[in-house]
Amino acid sequence: MNAALAFLGKYWKGITIAVLLFVVSFFWWQDHRGLVNAYDASVESYETRIKELKESYQRETERKEAALKEYKEKVFILESQYLDFKEEMALAKEEKVEEYIALRRDNPEQLVREIESKFGFEHVR
Repeated sequence: MNAALAFLGKYWKGITIAVLLFVVSFFWWQDHRGLVNAYDASVESYETRIKELKESYQRETERKEAALKEYKEKVFILESQYLDFKEEMALAKEEKVEEYIALRRDNPEQLVREIESKFGFEHVR
């Protein structure tokens, strides 16, 4: 035991430096391990968020495509209805023109009365 105390007494500075070096190395290792764990958790979190964003983008793209398809279908229906309406109006106009031509030929006085009643002005001869 005296030999150990003599050894410690003679080399206490070196032993203290070695122990301090070991303690500093241990704490550095713990800190490094904590940083690595934090980095791994951060990477995992980012990967999860990226995956969720990709899924969200996919759902949004599908909704956008469905809305666009619905829009195109409605536009097609409206265009066909408009063309049908336009054709009906052209036929109705044609019928009215023929009716007024026949009325002018057969009964011009009746045509004059209709014009006066519709537009509110008087026929001058």
